[in-house]
Amino acid sequence: MFATQHGGRRTVLTVAALSISALLLTSCSSSGGTTTGANPDAKPKTADGPYGKFPGEKLTLSRWAGDPWTAGQQTAATAWNASTGGNLTLAPVPYENLHDKQALTLSSGSDYDIVYVHPSWFGEFAKAGYLAPIDKYLSDPKRNPPGFSAASYQESVLKQGNYDGTQYCLPDFVSTIVVGYRTDLFQAAGLSAPKTVDDIIADAKALNGKDGASGIVMPGKATGAVSDVFSSLLTAQDNWWYDASGTKSTLDTTAATNALNFYTSAAKYAPTGLLNMAVDDAATVAAQGKAAIVVDTTPSLSALEDTSKSKTVGKWAYVPLAFTADKPGGELIYWNWCISAKSKNKDAAYSFLQFYTDTAQQAKVALAASTLGATKSFYTDKAVTSKLPFLPAVNAALSNSNPQPSLATWPKIQTAIEVAVQDAIQGKKTTAQAVAAMQDALKGLTG
Repeated sequence: MFATQHGGRRTVLTVAALSISALLLTSCSSSGGTTTGANPDAKPKTADGPYGKFPGEKLTLSRWAGDPWTAGQQTAATAWNASTGGNLTLAPVPYENLHDKQALTLSSGSDYDIVYVHPSWFGEFAKAGYLAPIDKYLSDPKRNPPGFSAASYQESVLKQGNYDGTQYCLPDFVSTIVVGYRTDLFQAAGLSAPKTVDDIIADAKALNGKDGASGIVMPGKATGAVSDVFSSLLTAQDNWWYDASGTKSTLDTTAATNALNFYTSAAKYAPTGLLNMAVDDAATVAAQGKAAIVVDTTPSLSALEDTSKSKTVGKWAYVPLAFTADKPGGELIYWNWCISAKSKNKDAAYSFLQFYTDTAQQAKVALAASTLGATKSFYTDKAVTSKLPFLPAVNAALSNSNPQPSLATWPKIQTAIEVAVQDAIQGKKTTAQAVAAMQDALKGLTG
């Protein structure tokens, strides 16, 4: 799937003298890699600063290249360096090469200390022994701010970095699907906030064409987001595509029918060209005042609150998707931060992971790049919620969520699912035929 890139900073050291070997051994602590003079328990001088002092330690972080979140991570690395005395550098690789580059490097004397691991290969890396357990770090009060522990994270998100009962990673880059609705248009029409998908359809019908706006807009293009919305609709009904093994379909016909009926009904009150709209296209329509309701991913919805992009700033409120009031559902989209099992700087690596994934740093990234954090306190941070008012809806959605499918077989299955949704919207397939096509596609699950 990915092209392998060779190279990197690996250096082969030939150590002949026994005294030199002994010197090298004494430079690392038994706790997981700390050079002489380091103090991993040192408390930060400023609030929300990183723990530990690591003078002279050089760390490399593996991540993908060419995205808008690099700047925020580089800023955090610079702050961590200044506070701890360490030297953390980013090693970006094009996404299409990232898996193979990481696998090659981690399997052959890693020169990575921290790796940004996509869900689709987290299990592979954990099973292969490429990642270092971090349970002892999370439970050590000397390495974390007062009260900080595994319980500080959203449980549904944190568990995605757990493999066979062992915690390996800390999460960030969180997003999900929520619903935005125009409060001014709802108030003018005497409508209450939508609590269920039936409310959303009824409100979209009532508001369609009012003030030059369509009733609703959502992604319709087969680029993954249709599947994301559909996944959230299934989760809200306590259903999912497959079982825990990832080899057996669990798609319930009634749940799939309900989800598909929402899509086809919403399409009646959507703008022309729905099937060509990706997540950013749908958000742009809403931001320009051309829709009363929008269903979309949270990074895209941030455009609605951006004065440089939106004509409707301050006119939106947000709710999660729900078939039954007060029983929301969502799809969890995320990445994992992990420590290389072969890193000689594990203490320092954890210091950066804790620092970066905690609320203060994630708030800075969220405001700059519109991704969300994974700590519970992130969703109650006033500075963030004032800029990203959809956070309470996200918090509700994540309380009942399934992780975005990441099986090796999923891309092909996902395409078939999204085409089935499009066919139903266009009338090329009945609802029953489209659901049957999804169930046929899920036969492609393999162990």
